[in-house]
Amino acid sequence: MNESSNYKNVFIGGVARAGKSTFAKRLRKLNEYNHFPLDYVTSSLKNNFPECNISSSVVIGESSEKIALLLSTIVKIMDSKDEKFILDSAHVMPKDVVPYLDREKWDIYFIGYPNISKFNKFATIRKYDDHTDWTSRRSDEELLSIVEKLISISKKIQEQCEELDIPFIDTSSDMIDVINEFFETDVI
Repeated sequence: MNESSNYKNVFIGGVARAGKSTFAKRLRKLNEYNHFPLDYVTSSLKNNFPECNISSSVVIGESSEKIALLLSTIVKIMDSKDEKFILDSAHVMPKDVVPYLDREKWDIYFIGYPNISKFNKFATIRKYDDHTDWTSRRSDEELLSIVEKLISISKKIQEQCEELDIPFIDTSSDMIDVINEFFETDVI
C-alpha cells in the first residue's frame, strides 16, 4: 500500500457475499479510511423513492448505470475532502463505474466467485449465516437460485475487469485466505 500521506481512495465492487466488507476491514487496518457502503444509499432510494427505479437487489441488474451515476456525485464530494474513503457496492458493474473514478485518485478492486459450484457457495453461506444476514431470510431454493445468478455475474465482472485492467479477486476458494494473500502482494 502507498505511504499514508499518498494513499488513494478505494472503490471495492463485486457480488454479494464475496468478501467486500472483509477486504474493507483489512484495508482499514493499513490506513485511516472512512468506510462508506453505497448499498446503504441504494436501499434507502429503493425504499423511500421507488419512482427512481433503483434496485437494491443482491443481483446486479439494470440499475447498475443509475447507481454508477449516483456514485459520480458521491465521488466528487469525496475527492474534494482531505479524508480518504473506501466506497463499496454490490450493485455496479466495472464498465459502469470506471468512467466516474479517476485512477490517479482511486484504486479500484472487484471481488467475486466465478469458479465455485452453486452448491458449495450455498453451503459456505449457510455455514456463516446469522440472523442479521439477508441470506438467513431466504429459503434454500431461493438462495440457491440467487447464488447461481451471482456466480454468473462474477464471471461477467471478471471479464470486464480483464478488459478494463482492474484487479479482480477470485474468492471462489477460501475467501479469508485469498484476501489475506492478496494483501501480501504488491498490488495493495
